[in-house]
Amino acid sequence: MLSIYANSYLTVAASKAKNHSEGLFSETKPKEYKTFEYKSGELSGQAMAFNLPIDKESGASSYVSLPDEPLSDRGWALQERVLPCRTLLYTKQQMFFECSAGFRGEDGTVLDWRFVNVHDMPDGQDEEKEPDDEGEEDDDPKASLYQSWYSLLWIYGPRKLTKASDKLPAISGLASIFAQRLNDEYVVGLWRSKLLEGLLWQSLRCRRVSDYRAPSWSWASMDGIPGLGVRAPYEEVARILDVNVDLKGKIIYGEVTSGRLRIQAPMERLYLDVKDWDPTKPGFAYDNNPPVRTAHDETHSRFDFDFTADDAPQEALKVVKSLEGKEFFALILLKVKEPDEETYHAVMVKRVDGGDEYERLGFGFIDKKALGCRPELEAQDKFPVITLV
Repeated sequence: MLSIYANSYLTVAASKAKNHSEGLFSETKPKEYKTFEYKSGELSGQAMAFNLPIDKESGASSYVSLPDEPLSDRGWALQERVLPCRTLLYTKQQMFFECSAGFRGEDGTVLDWRFVNVHDMPDGQDEEKEPDDEGEEDDDPKASLYQSWYSLLWIYGPRKLTKASDKLPAISGLASIFAQRLNDEYVVGLWRSKLLEGLLWQSLRCRRVSDYRAPSWSWASMDGIPGLGVRAPYEEVARILDVNVDLKGKIIYGEVTSGRLRIQAPMERLYLDVKDWDPTKPGFAYDNNPPVRTAHDETHSRFDFDFTADDAPQEALKVVKSLEGKEFFALILLKVKEPDEETYHAVMVKRVDGGDEYERLGFGFIDKKALGCRPELEAQDKFPVITLV
């Protein structure tokens, strides 16, 4: 797939088709155009206008992302959109063309940008550019590439797959391109040199799949949007000691059968604070998330489940029940320097039943008051060592 789509002269996409039998073409209702006289400075003549749906009128991104087209909902199709240089898209209402010069539509849409594309991404091996006329340095191309990967996962996460086990294979082509440009090691959807940051993904409208396809610390273990990337400057508090991933086949970007990560990091005991909490009462979606605190103060946390879904209250109660009589912890990974304060970003973990290894429960961040100490000032080799699976 990678070599075919990335090297194609023109890719034709049946974006409106629900399956292979529907083809490219569909009946469309002709737009009603109104003609009026137009004059602006030395320009004059006739112009044509037509109605737009409110989502397209308010933002051009609805044009480019094509959210209402069936192909935009399929996992494998993301690579087919991102890899080609040029794509002709047949949608329910009209035909679009996109290339590195921009995005064009039959209705007169003209945009100077397009859907995210590997041909327009920087090369992470490029040298940093000289400061501009104002004395500011251009963005680090490698940092831009990592951010591009996180953005692609945001788009890819909620897309549907016929086979749940295809979660990693369906973006293996993209992963291989990023690995080459970043000169970095791919680790179950994350990157070795940014692994501490990558472990801090936040599950947005996510659900774990029943069959194993990735370790709990990887976003690929869930279906839904993985929010990745720490925008503010940070200091690493934890240390990755070892990563071991067992592949199902020979493709390093494909399916895995297991993944273990040895990490040395501060661990803070957490407690459920559910005395006055009732997720079945009407309220904000965040109210479905079981509240958590340390021995010192409350924290912000997000367990790995879809707390916006209709069954979120029941799922939240399952989380609470699963933790009855068990210890769980915040594994402190980074100290993040926000504009007004410094916070510690962590993953919530608990010991696997009947074993010495730990599994991920969710994400959280803790301020200095709730933590009761400053772990970055302590000797790193004094922190506990655990294995995440």
